[in-house]
Amino acid sequence: MMGLLFMGLFACSTAEIEPATSPRAQPEPSCAVDSDKPDVLLLTIDTLRADRLGFAGHAAAQTPNLDALAARGHTFTQAITPVPRTTPALSSMLTGQSPHHHGAREVGDLMLSDVTIATQLKAQGWHTIGVSAIRVAGPDQNLDRGFDRFDVMHDAHADKLTEFALSQVSAAPSGCPVLLWIHYADPHFPYLPPARWTAQPEAKKCRALGTKASKGKLARYRLFANRKGMASAVLDECQSLYDAEIAFTDSAIGELFSGLASRGITDPLIAFTSDHGENLGEWNLFFEHGPNAHDASLKVPLVLAGPGIPAGESQSVARVEDVTPTLLALLKLSDKSEPVDGIDLAPLWQGESGRPWVAAESGSALHARMGGYLVSGRKHRLHCIDGPKFALCKQGDKAPKLFDRALDPELRRDLIADHPDEAAELSEAWKAWPVERTRQRVIRGPRFSLVATPQLTGHYSLAMYDHTADPTLSTDVQSKHPEQLQKMTAAMQAWHDELDGKNSPVMERTKEQEEALRSLGYIE
Repeated sequence: MMGLLFMGLFACSTAEIEPATSPRAQPEPSCAVDSDKPDVLLLTIDTLRADRLGFAGHAAAQTPNLDALAARGHTFTQAITPVPRTTPALSSMLTGQSPHHHGAREVGDLMLSDVTIATQLKAQGWHTIGVSAIRVAGPDQNLDRGFDRFDVMHDAHADKLTEFALSQVSAAPSGCPVLLWIHYADPHFPYLPPARWTAQPEAKKCRALGTKASKGKLARYRLFANRKGMASAVLDECQSLYDAEIAFTDSAIGELFSGLASRGITDPLIAFTSDHGENLGEWNLFFEHGPNAHDASLKVPLVLAGPGIPAGESQSVARVEDVTPTLLALLKLSDKSEPVDGIDLAPLWQGESGRPWVAAESGSALHARMGGYLVSGRKHRLHCIDGPKFALCKQGDKAPKLFDRALDPELRRDLIADHPDEAAELSEAWKAWPVERTRQRVIRGPRFSLVATPQLTGHYSLAMYDHTADPTLSTDVQSKHPEQLQKMTAAMQAWHDELDGKNSPVMERTKEQEEALRSLGYIE
């Protein structure tokens, strides 16, 4: 999730997509000319699974630049995102806080914290630049706080984003240390690498679905839920295109590194990670992320490299919230005035033991018609609660309706007059489960994951997985490890208490924010 800094003289070609500059962009400020202050790069890639990179062992990966970064840096193999959605995760990276503390608990929400790594480095003389390829990671969510210049080039491909970032670093005040955060978004569905990237498969069927989705001719929830097997039928093709998107982004990152090196910037302080991964069929979710907490979406790559960071690998659990505290500690700028949830990871590469586990939660199930989740939909749009057979759904001030999920997955025929008792039972059960806050919760250690799933009864069911031996998370092993289960259950209860004590209200979105979510497939 981290960026690089540049001093290049690139002429940026942005004819395809004009950047939307932050409304808080300011005239060039004065900065500290200090050779002892390293440039800092926050380099993040949207929707990047931890297991699809060459250094993670993926045989089909074509990621030589990221592999080389991992080889010279320190890799955390058990890193997770706090919520597998863009805005909450990136807000956590920038602040060191978990989503229930910084305020952005779902994609598109406002990040409410005033203190970020950008505000702190700017105050110490860094020139701060942000460039994002996605509208839910930018000024509209307050992610530009502390940046002297922040530009959103929505849907820009990785090579164009690199060109523009280089041009902005070139324009930075001479001699100033630079913080650059660059957020690439190519691996996000639909997986459609640009034609100029020649190293990609034909994958005609997956391309056809992706093109239909991009033009609004396919209801994405049908694909995500694998209706009539439409997703599983193209899974192999789509996985190959997903890999091609990652390879294309890696190439653009190579251009970024080369641009820096040619200008004498050869050893910036770098943090590389992702906001979340992507489910490719795990737990019956395809080409999407967020509504469940499977490792496919929860695990992220995390590599730190640069001055003071030894090459190596740590299997201690880490999370995106750890990025800012670690970088600030390396820069000797730790600020104790603002509470953070992350920790300084440096002691791990010095041989100290890490925490026993970390906590996370899934995102909300945002598509009411997708099914498969206890509560789905958005509070200010259509939303439902599901029982064994029926779904009770509401929208605005309209009277609730009852649907048979199996026979009527598109929710077209209201059966509430025929089944008033079932509707009343679901309405009563709904009192325990708020819309957009009913989610899976996870306690994850180096070996085991404990997953709590909301149930209609008002409680959570528990399943424990050995994610080292069973990366698909298909076998519940809690009966085989009672002592570990007891410890993790206590941690889960503490996590429940903490989250339920901070059950912040759901934010209402503007029309512009809704359109940004629609363009990304989060709503129809």
